[in-house]
Amino acid sequence: MLIVFARAVILFAVVFLVIRLMGKRELSQIQPFEFVIIILIADLASGPMSDRNMTTFYGIVPILALLVMYMILSFLLKTNKKVQNMVSGNPVLLIADGKIIESEMKKQEYMVEDLMSQIRSRGVFKIQDVAYAILETNGNLSVIPKSDSKGKLPLNVINDGERLKSNLEILNISDDKLEELLKKHNLKEEDILIATLDENDNLLYQLKEEEAK
Repeated sequence: MLIVFARAVILFAVVFLVIRLMGKRELSQIQPFEFVIIILIADLASGPMSDRNMTTFYGIVPILALLVMYMILSFLLKTNKKVQNMVSGNPVLLIADGKIIESEMKKQEYMVEDLMSQIRSRGVFKIQDVAYAILETNGNLSVIPKSDSKGKLPLNVINDGERLKSNLEILNISDDKLEELLKKHNLKEEDILIATLDENDNLLYQLKEEEAK
């Protein structure tokens, strides 16, 4: 009995440390690959806790291996846009000006019933009352009612020195137009931490290592 108790304490400490090192985020904000890693960690920890024939070492090693894999993948996500797009994807516009974008619904395999359920949970009961609905990379649906909309949808166009082409397409902004805005503010794309194009086509930005402009 004491051996089982000791194993449980050790594995709990290891799992707690690993989850802590993975960062502080709500469950609804984690990416799919993070969810898979958490499930695998829980499964790996449960074996040595209940099976006395399995050493604790056999549970700790693969858990630490998953942590290393997570840290490598997280680094690649932060530094490589192609990896980020492949693993996390991009936000997708599902509703624009009260109309469902069917082509995107099919691509995301999103059902109309699910869409309506998500919209109702945010206090909107008619598609026609939605200005924009965006499916985020973590699966959450961001809903902007027409009553809260100021017209054009504000979106980030540059993130950590790289332009977000999917958002530029949604805003119908060409690369040349973005270059003009950058020249107007005497900016270099690689120097920008984040830049947002607001409803009036104003470029709001923050440079890396600097306060917001």
